This record gives sequence, structure tokens and C-alpha cells, in this order.
Amino acid sequence: MTMKRARLSLTGSGILLIAAACGNNAPDDGGGKGNAGAPANGGTPSNGGSSGASTSGSAGKAMMGGSAGAASPAGGSSGVGGSSGAGGTGPSGGTGPAGGSAGATGAAGATGAAGATGAAGATGAAGATGAAGAAGTGAGGTSSQSGPVTVQLDAVKQTIDGFGINNTWAPKMSANDAKAMFSATDGIGLTILRVGMNDSGGFMSDNISADISTAKSAGAKTIIGSCWSPPASCKTNNSVNDGGHLKDDTCYDSWTTTIANFAKTNGLYAMSIANEPDFASCGSSEPCNGNYPTTLYTDAEMVKLVKAAAPKFKTAGVKLIAPEASEWLHQWSNMSACCSEPGKKESSNPLKGMGYDYGHALFKDKDAWAGVDIMGVHEYDTQVAEPWPADVTEKKPVWQTEMSGVKWWPEQGPSTTIENGVAVAGWIHSALTVGEASAWLWWWWNANNTDDNEGLYLKSGSDTKRHYTLGNYSKFVRPTYQRVDIGGMVPTDVLLSAYKGPDGTVVIVAINKGAAAATVPITIAGGTAPAMMTPNVTSAADNLAAKTAVAVTGGVLMAALESMTVTTFVGK
Repeated sequence: MTMKRARLSLTGSGILLIAAACGNNAPDDGGGKGNAGAPANGGTPSNGGSSGASTSGSAGKAMMGGSAGAASPAGGSSGVGGSSGAGGTGPSGGTGPAGGSAGATGAAGATGAAGATGAAGATGAAGATGAAGAAGTGAGGTSSQSGPVTVQLDAVKQTIDGFGINNTWAPKMSANDAKAMFSATDGIGLTILRVGMNDSGGFMSDNISADISTAKSAGAKTIIGSCWSPPASCKTNNSVNDGGHLKDDTCYDSWTTTIANFAKTNGLYAMSIANEPDFASCGSSEPCNGNYPTTLYTDAEMVKLVKAAAPKFKTAGVKLIAPEASEWLHQWSNMSACCSEPGKKESSNPLKGMGYDYGHALFKDKDAWAGVDIMGVHEYDTQVAEPWPADVTEKKPVWQTEMSGVKWWPEQGPSTTIENGVAVAGWIHSALTVGEASAWLWWWWNANNTDDNEGLYLKSGSDTKRHYTLGNYSKFVRPTYQRVDIGGMVPTDVLLSAYKGPDGTVVIVAINKGAAAATVPITIAGGTAPAMMTPNVTSAADNLAAKTAVAVTGGVLMAALESMTVTTFVGK
């Protein structure tokens, strides 16, 4: 994976927040996970680990240690083969097929090892037990998959903190570039910028300080950060590149002091203490993509790092982000993703399936758990979110701080098409509805070093449809809005999520990834339905085009969705 960026979301409108990331200088070979190959993404919503079909689940991407989950009939895509079983309480409200309450998962995945049968899944061969599907239903992982499609305004989920981008190792932003990203009127309304810290406690890139000022002038409200590697002298491999672990207690103390001081000095809102602790850069052969600053932490080492950093962050008045794993799987399990393209290889898996599962390790240590303010994570490799597990009984805000298309993985590009834009919208849908993320950040505004899909613009500066499908969320689902429940029988190939603002605004984001148009009657209940809703369409021909407002009659919106589009309906 190539260089990565991380950003944290706003805590509220009108408050300027700043945060940063720690790392090193530009990578030797085209970057870290985000640059020239961000952590691999295992499959777009259309090809395996989907964010969930509405009426029938699709097969999940195969994971290391088990085969891919078989297609399941109960609504969500089947789970990643290899995670532990399904049915726990999920973030999105629907009851899982294995008996867990409020499970956000779709049908359980195929079974793994020893052919044990996952709930509602087919028996797998020689793999570990298949996990419940991480991708939600077409209706956003809701409590009901039958009956009329209904938005329940009084069934509140997570609060949205914002959407954003990273600028570590990215080209310098001009005022017009920043306006296209951060202006709510002339751009797509991003509000979060994630920056990087190098191994000596300075900015990772020379342009970061200027970019912060330019971004804030254009509308950025929250600046967050992350770090990629401590000094080589504090690494077991004596290099800032290619993994290695933090050495000893003296280095844990000095490095966490450097991170806290950087965050405080630069007025950051929040700071990650380790960018992608589950990834070591590993050369250029598939599935690796360069040699650049990376540092490995086992689950036990992450607990130790948090406990060393937390008191310093509290003194500095900065929120602490952890663990920020590259694969959402590694947040809650020891399973790893498969498969890269074209070789169908497993992800690099540097800890060999032992020592991930950071979230559980942090939760089990009272002091470490208290020290984490925001659960940071990335969405690479599988390209889908994982639900909050039922056995972690106290929830924290989840921020997906870095994601893009990268070399060797689906949607690597370079591409500008609506098909890619719809796939990216599916990633966002999965993060918000299955992972219950409060913030979602893309990697770069413009690709750099390599010509791929790491930027919202290509390396040449050419615009893309993913730029605007991200805008279908960021421009209309504003900080302080809340996601609300939406359930019912959604047409195949349609994904729906719904939100409400404090002023009564209702927002429905509809993805139609199919080849045929669809019309979906959507009932708006549990509050005041708007009289009219305006569809804002991104398609092969349109970029966030505001179409003729549609009447909401008797509390029902007739949502007309063209094929291969993302449409955001907005009304008050």
C-alpha cells in the first residue's frame, strides 16, 4: 500500500478544528498506502464485498483463513470468510439471521474451518468460520427488509462530523483547488483536512502549512493529523520505511511526547498516534506498492502506545485517534483481505494473522479504552466496513480517515467514469450504514507520483465522477446532521441511506448501480416530511445537477433513479 492520509471530523458547525498525522518524508517508490498504492481495497460494492443488496445478498470477498462467504438470501452481502460468526448487535438496526439483536449485518457468510455452517450461509471448505456480512442491506442496514421503503426520522443513528481529504505528499492546493474541495456553494463542501507529521515532529510535506491556511479560507473547519513512523533510531528495523516496531519504553515515551507536542503546537482538533499499524511497505511486486514510512504495532503494542500517549493528549487538549488500521477487518479481527488484481493474492498481512484485532484489545484494557476518543480506521482492501461488534459494549465515534483506489486492487484506475463514481459511493454507503462512521475522508485531492485513482482528480488534473459522488454526501449531509433509519423492500442494485438536519432538513442518498432505471416510493415517517424534495444527480452526463423538485404527497416521495447514478434528495 502506498502513503496514506488521515483526517478527523468536525464536532460542530462554526467551530474550527485542527488535527494532524505523523509520518516521514515522501516515499522512496511512489508512496505509502495513499500514494501510489494506498492500502489495498478488496472489492467494490459491485464485485463481492458490496455494501449490500436490498433483497438478496451477494457473495463476500474471500479473506485469509477462509473462503468467501456464499451468497445469502436474507438481505446483506455475505460475510468475509474467516471472521468469527454472525448475529451480534450491529450498528444499523437489522436483526441478524443468527439470532443477534439489532445486527447491521446482512446474511451470515459461508462457513469457514471444518465446514461449520454460518447462519443462513452455505458450508465452506477448509476455512475458518465465515463472519456475518459486513455490508449492509440496500436500505442501509436497517431494522426491516420487508414492506414499503420507509424513512424513520425518529430512529436516530450516528451524528455526522464531516467529510474530507488528506494532503500529505499531495500537490499544493491553489485557492481554486481548495474552493472546489471545501466550499459548500462552489465546491463539494468538505470540512475536514488530514495532515501528516514526520519522524522529527514537523510537517510531512513542505506544502502542508500553506494548505491548511488555504483550506480554512475555502471552508475547512477541522484539521486533524496522523503519523507514519518514529525516527529510525527508535525502530527495530533501524529504518523509517518498511515496517519495524517501536523499540522500547524510552522510545514509547519520547515518540508520544513528539506526537502530542506537534498536535498542540499546530492547534489540531485530533491526532492519530499511528497510521496503519497493520501494514508494512514491502516493495513493488503485487500486492505491495512501494517503500515508504510505515510502522507495525501488534494489538498489545497499540494498547501500550495509547496508554503512553493518552495523558499527554489530555494535557494538550487534543483528541486521540486510534488504532487507524488499513483494513477495517483488522479493527475487530485477525482476518486479512483477499484478493488483489490480477494475481488474486492475499493482502501483505505482515503480522501473519496474529496481533491485529486492535479494537478488542483496547476495549479489554480499561485505561487504554478511556484514552481513545475516536476510533480511526481505513477502508482499504475489502472496500467495505465492518459492524461494531456486540461484545464491545461501549461505542465510540468512528472516523474513516483515508480511502482511495490504489494499485493492485479493484478500482485502481486511472478512471474518470460514472461506474467508478458509483463504486466509490458504495464505499461511503457501507462506511456510514454498516460501520456507522461519523466522518469519511478520501486520500488526495489530486493524484501524485503515480497515475491511478488515489486522487479525486487524476495526475493530469482531469476531473472524475468520484469527485462528485463524494459530493452527493459531503455537500448535503452536513456536520451535526444525524443518520436515521430507513427500511423496507428496496429494489435490487439500489442502496439508500437517510439523514436529518437540526433545522428539519431531510436528506436521502440513493445509489442505483444497475443498468435499468428504478422508481422507489419512499415513505417519510416519524417526523415532519418535506413538501418538496430536490434531486441532485451525478450521472454519466451530470455532476451534482439540481433537477426539478418532486412533491412529497401524503408523506411519500416517488424517487425516480436513472441507471448508474447517485441522487441526493434534499427538502425541508
